Amino acid sequence: MKWFWKSREKRAPLEFEDAVCFNWALDTNRELQEGLLKLAEQYPHLTEERYTQRLLELFRRAGLELSADELKILLMLRRETDCMLLRKEQEETQKDFPKDTL
Repeated sequence: MKWFWKSREKRAPLEFEDAVCFNWALDTNRELQEGLLKLAEQYPHLTEERYTQRLLELFRRAGLELSADELKILLMLRRETDCMLLRKEQEETQKDFPKDTL
């Protein structure tokens, strides 16, 4: 959680711990989740720049001081992790069924 408290200029590159904190906030912070849902409804009416600004504001209110580039990286990491977990789940499900029944 080190980078939440450091100024933008002094922050170190993102680390695994940072991704964990980011994912924890996304999964557990109800205020953040509600804000993201409301922002998603506004998406068609916002420029990409304004949408990103509002995203960053939501994360700041949740205690995550992020730059736009850091947010982009963390979102990509989360998506990749979700894809890996989904593939693993599908592989495990396929092991439970004989191939001739699929």
